[in-house]
Amino acid sequence: MTTASVDLQQTFAANQRQLGQEWLRISIERFRANLTKLKIGSSQELYQSFVGSLVSAAGSDELKLRLAYAIQGMYVDMGVGRGMGKGVTKEDADYRQLRNSRGKLLRHQRKAKRWYSRQMSREVKALSELYSDLTGNTMLASIGAGLPQAPVEIDL
Repeated sequence: MTTASVDLQQTFAANQRQLGQEWLRISIERFRANLTKLKIGSSQELYQSFVGSLVSAAGSDELKLRLAYAIQGMYVDMGVGRGMGKGVTKEDADYRQLRNSRGKLLRHQRKAKRWYSRQMSREVKALSELYSDLTGNTMLASIGAGLPQAPVEIDL
């Protein structure tokens, strides 16, 4: 391997790490803005639970990222759950007022608030476009580095 190809690989790995870290930072900001816009989470537990990390981005053409958040966020996205506030148990008077004799809700029906599924598909599409641009630019740079420096003469 030549030094130019080693330099290109190191530059690509550094750019790949930077791309992954910036994408995670921006994605977490957008997820949090989406939670605020949809008025999800009175306790801010889901809002504060977002953590992003770069798993691997060196040596191969793979970029592995991890985006973690509290599990109750998925229940909000799907619109499932008890439909009552925190702390309401079967022994409370509120439980009997909110449900009929078979346990079905009389009110407080939960509706899905799609904060995750739509946003995630937009973020993955944006990441794929950024990554393909980075890969294409690296390929062009490697082709340019492989070209001969001296003019090529062809005798016919």
